[in-house]
Amino acid sequence: MTLFDEVYGDIAQFTRVEDAEEEVCELYSVYYSSNGSERINLVDASKSELEVEIKGGARTLELTIAQNPNINSERGQTGAVLWSSSVVMSEFLARRLTGGWSLHNANVVELGSGCGLVGIALHRLGARRVVLTDQKRMMKLLTRNADQNRIACTLSSTGARRRPAAGAAIAGELLVAEYEWGRMPEDPRILALAVDVVVVSDCVFHELVAPLLVQTLVDVCRSRSDVRVVALVGQELRSDLVHQVFVEQLLKSFELYRVPVHPDIDGSYVLYAMWLRQLPHES
Repeated sequence: MTLFDEVYGDIAQFTRVEDAEEEVCELYSVYYSSNGSERINLVDASKSELEVEIKGGARTLELTIAQNPNINSERGQTGAVLWSSSVVMSEFLARRLTGGWSLHNANVVELGSGCGLVGIALHRLGARRVVLTDQKRMMKLLTRNADQNRIACTLSSTGARRRPAAGAAIAGELLVAEYEWGRMPEDPRILALAVDVVVVSDCVFHELVAPLLVQTLVDVCRSRSDVRVVALVGQELRSDLVHQVFVEQLLKSFELYRVPVHPDIDGSYVLYAMWLRQLPHES
């Protein structure tokens, strides 16, 4: 059974999205009626390093995440600090992976990784291979976080990989690669193995970003033709205009479903599961 099969098996719990204007109307009728002071605030963007706990899974993940608040103060730069949405998405995935979804033998690509929390959490939760990607200027910070949170691969005296102890995380690969949206990746490692799932956490702050991100999602999802690649995209609700443009772009290529996360969070945050309407050989 593929990850797509497992996600699709839960489709009755999801809300089908077919019209961007209707989606925004529904989401923001709740958003604008909520108190802004009650919005999620799970991280401190002023610190250079955070100790982050990801709860909800079989065990709590304890991660050390470096930030760069100085870079994040520059115009157009948002990825150098953690956002609460990355914690929300990581804990949602921890719950789902405990409750039925499986990362066994799964290859993951994260787009717009920023500090890398979501991809690192999936690595620690047992993914076979995770590739964290972002723009060139983020490589140093992203590599630092990958290095200090990577599960060490234990070798026997003969050089063979040892099986982890019962209940321990599997030591899968965790890689960092530069990826400029809107074009096929230059780093061959990104698509070297068939991708099972693409994750994106809170990457659309301006409507001009939406078509670039969506084209990149399409490119990665079309990189294999045997099964449908699942894309999971989480977004904190801010501008209704930006969100409508983003959903309009997604609907051009994807079957789109809104996934409930938590009653206390759904009013200010949205998570979508999606897959291409057509595989390459079906076009």
